[in-house]
Amino acid sequence: LFVQLFFTLSGFVISYNYYNNLNTLKEFFKFTKKRFWRLYPLHLFFLTIFILFEIAKYIIILKYNFQANNEAFENNNLNNLFLNLFFIQHFAAEYNFNSPSWSISVEMMLYVTFGITLIVLRKKYLIWLYLIYIIFFNFFLGSHYGQSLSIFAFYSGLYSFSIGCLFFILFKRINYFFKSRIYLDAIFYILFIILLIEIFYLDIIKQKSLYSIFFGFIFFYSCFLSEKFFLFKIFFNNFFCYLGKISYSIYMCHLAIFFIFDNLLKHVFKYETRLDNGVSVLNLNTFEANLYTLLVYVLVILFSLFSYKFIEMKYHKK
Repeated sequence: LFVQLFFTLSGFVISYNYYNNLNTLKEFFKFTKKRFWRLYPLHLFFLTIFILFEIAKYIIILKYNFQANNEAFENNNLNNLFLNLFFIQHFAAEYNFNSPSWSISVEMMLYVTFGITLIVLRKKYLIWLYLIYIIFFNFFLGSHYGQSLSIFAFYSGLYSFSIGCLFFILFKRINYFFKSRIYLDAIFYILFIILLIEIFYLDIIKQKSLYSIFFGFIFFYSCFLSEKFFLFKIFFNNFFCYLGKISYSIYMCHLAIFFIFDNLLKHVFKYETRLDNGVSVLNLNTFEANLYTLLVYVLVILFSLFSYKFIEMKYHKK
């Protein structure tokens, strides 16, 4: 669900930055190249790490008759390696290597689709195209909302991305109607908290594709918040803003850190495990599980500082 939030936010932000700056093929190729170098180096770095993990698993299984949840190179096979190298890993039949990266290959396809659409339609009919696709998706593809593999991953991502673009166009056209007021700011935070409660606890909304519309509205509304309002300083503090800056690194590295930490506890420290649907997992109580998660995410953030500075930004600046 929060990957769809990411797609919706991406549609809004990419439109905000490029809506008036993509008019020629030359600008399109420049945009595509810039987006590719923003995403691919970090993906390739973690792909390499997971290849090394797989090689290490193969050697350990061969030498020590080690029992693993998945055989070496079972899902992380040659076919899926090529899909990852060509940045189309969401077309794989199963999760493989750095599995969260499926959404990044979808994201790249969304960038290309956005650029081509903008050039071909010259903005004139863009709002109608987005509306037609959003309606079409809800009628015919709504059951695929949140899909993470195959072409339906792209259709689902395009739906959320289109909503983000649509809310940007609305922002561009009617932003002068909105003036920051204290009561409007208070309403925003109330709606935001209600949305979080709905997502995590109430689950009243059964048509999940509606969530992306709420996400788009939240992003649209947030553009008019007053920085002087006390809740703004709580929600938009320096720490959260910095987490946003390194969020791509956090997203791409978290599985690797969990994998390392998980196997250290299982095989080095011999922590108790149990079978869950045939898969060996750590046998943690609630307190241990929360402590485990907190500790791993501290490590994830620390590692993300490294990958952001030395990999992500190194190629992005070039």
